[in-house]
Amino acid sequence: MITLLESIAATIIGGIFILTMITSIINIQAVGVNTNQQILLVEISEDVVSVIESYLSLVGAGVADSAAIITTRDTLFSYSYADSVGGSPHIINMTQENISGAKQLSVYEDYEDGNVTPILGPFELSDYGIQFTYYDVDDNANPADSLVRYVQMIMEFEYDTFRDDIDKRFIRHRIQIWKYFKNLYL
Repeated sequence: MITLLESIAATIIGGIFILTMITSIINIQAVGVNTNQQILLVEISEDVVSVIESYLSLVGAGVADSAAIITTRDTLFSYSYADSVGGSPHIINMTQENISGAKQLSVYEDYEDGNVTPILGPFELSDYGIQFTYYDVDDNANPADSLVRYVQMIMEFEYDTFRDDIDKRFIRHRIQIWKYFKNLYL
């Protein structure tokens, strides 16, 4: 009888041990997938930021200082540049849009005839979205449009986790850009 009880106890303990190992393997897989998603999110968001920085470096190129900055809001930045001095100006709008309940970053070009053409995006953002803060030469925040000389742009991207049923969280990556408008100083 004792042998039978010992066999049953050993089977139960072995089953618990095997169940623990299977659970650990599943959790390790979930952590691996989430880590891979974090790496992909960082790579993608850095690619988006490098393209956005290239567009921000055009602010005021080839246009008068008074026509360079058009609109400055918390979630919208509108500016102009020209391909050459005296050339026809291009108006660029970087804006946060709410599409299907999600905050998204889009970049558009407005033409003189009223047409609007999407250039970049939409890129899905987290609930934080995008935040522009504008500064003048004396580092005062949120000056009049004509006095803006650089911008702080913060945006946060997010990605769903591997498993929705346990510990639902988003993988987030917040990026902050400081861009000085060198063309306005020339």
